Amino acid sequence: MAERARRGRSRTLSGLLEYLEEIERAVMARDSMRITALLRKRTSTHLPREIREELLMVARAPRESLRAPVQFLRFQHRMTQLFLGGEPLPTAQTELGLDQPSAAGAVRRNSDYDRRVAACETDDDDRSDAAP
Repeated sequence: MAERARRGRSRTLSGLLEYLEEIERAVMARDSMRITALLRKRTSTHLPREIREELLMVARAPRESLRAPVQFLRFQHRMTQLFLGGEPLPTAQTELGLDQPSAAGAVRRNSDYDRRVAACETDDDDRSDAAP
């Protein structure tokens, strides 16, 4: 069962890599229509916002522009290295456990709540400042 789940994740990552290769071909050909079409696919949600913005900027730039999509190429390289290393596709966000909601108007405090000063002097600090 675990092997099957791992294969499914690697297929997902390999699908993302194929998608990234399609984008790379479109960027190298300076095919702005193809870049924007690829960014409309659901798979583009796996790309970080900075990468999508950079690709849109490249798509809108003139064909004579010499600007390279450096962030995209770095992302593509990282994903390729993860795939070669057998890593699963990174998830978008880690689920956090939340506290139960408190009653209306109630103030919640930790049970080990204690007031401490932000900085305090110790006896050792006082001795080191004294003149010999």
